[in-house]
Amino acid sequence: MKFSRSVGAFEVPHTATALLLGVNIVVYALVLQRSGTSVPSSAALFRSGAIYSGALARHEYWRLVAYAFLHVSMLHILTNMACLVWWGGPLEKRIGTAYFLLIYFASVIAGALFGIFTSPGLYLSVGASAGISGILGALLCLKLLKRIDLPASFFVINLGLNVLVAFIGRVDWRAHLGGILAGMVVCAVIDAFEVTGPKLMRCKFPEFVKLNLGILFAVVAWLTDFSPVAMLLVLAVLIVAVKGIDVALSLPRGLALTVAMLAAGNALVMGAVVILTLPETTGDILLPANLVPWAASSLRSLIEAAAAVPVITTLIVVVAVLGLTPLVYWPELTRGLNDRGGFVAASFRAERGRRRGL
Repeated sequence: MKFSRSVGAFEVPHTATALLLGVNIVVYALVLQRSGTSVPSSAALFRSGAIYSGALARHEYWRLVAYAFLHVSMLHILTNMACLVWWGGPLEKRIGTAYFLLIYFASVIAGALFGIFTSPGLYLSVGASAGISGILGALLCLKLLKRIDLPASFFVINLGLNVLVAFIGRVDWRAHLGGILAGMVVCAVIDAFEVTGPKLMRCKFPEFVKLNLGILFAVVAWLTDFSPVAMLLVLAVLIVAVKGIDVALSLPRGLALTVAMLAAGNALVMGAVVILTLPETTGDILLPANLVPWAASSLRSLIEAAAAVPVITTLIVVVAVLGLTPLVYWPELTRGLNDRGGFVAASFRAERGRRRGL
């Protein structure tokens, strides 16, 4: 989390912004190759995850996210990625990677739902516009809350362009509007949480903890097929986990204990992923064979071999994740192990007390 109260009008893309940029470009190239034409075909876009009117009725919830990585033309992806870099840089610098991704994907989902429920007829949409509009909405929220000092002209120009683009025939203005509103709301909720943080939490969470917990929550939500009852249970477990980590971080060597807790959580969830998904792969394994036939064939053989011994495969995955997580977080682990006097823990508590809002 960056502590400065101001951001520039342009920032070099940070981790999440650069990652989203790269994934969108790679996906566009894959869909283009699958289409076999100069622009992605409608059939390829639909198979790859375009959101449409009947997606919710058919429980195809994965489309609520997948559609945001698809684009209909080179101009479409270039304009969206330009806005992602222009708006995403300052927002990610200001609020950190974890909150940035939360706002982005909440806006993506909100844009899809807003389009489905407000469209009078057949609805079919692709593009990152909802998530990118959510970034702009979050920046506007921070401006209204006086958390940043971006000039008013920045918002007049960019919001004006959003309104202007909405009048273009094939542009999904519903995704734009839903994304902007979601970005503002989610940003305001996060800010309210940060304001009340000292009353609810002892410590300020490091960025890697927030990212890890967010990924675990998303994976478990996917495993439960976003069932409302299951989601409430998952949310309750997440709240307990967050408070447990909060207590751990306040203790001497608590950062090392936190890494251990995350390693256990990662291993447990990945083990569940293998157990629940591996049996399904024994049927039709959908891999881009036309892209790299030798790699697709090798991967298919590997998956089939793993599915033949699910217990051993699960154990291998669990042990691997248990070992890899501490390696990925090695600097944090060593810092925690060396915190005999509790100085790191004290810094986390002091940081929570100093901050009021984003």
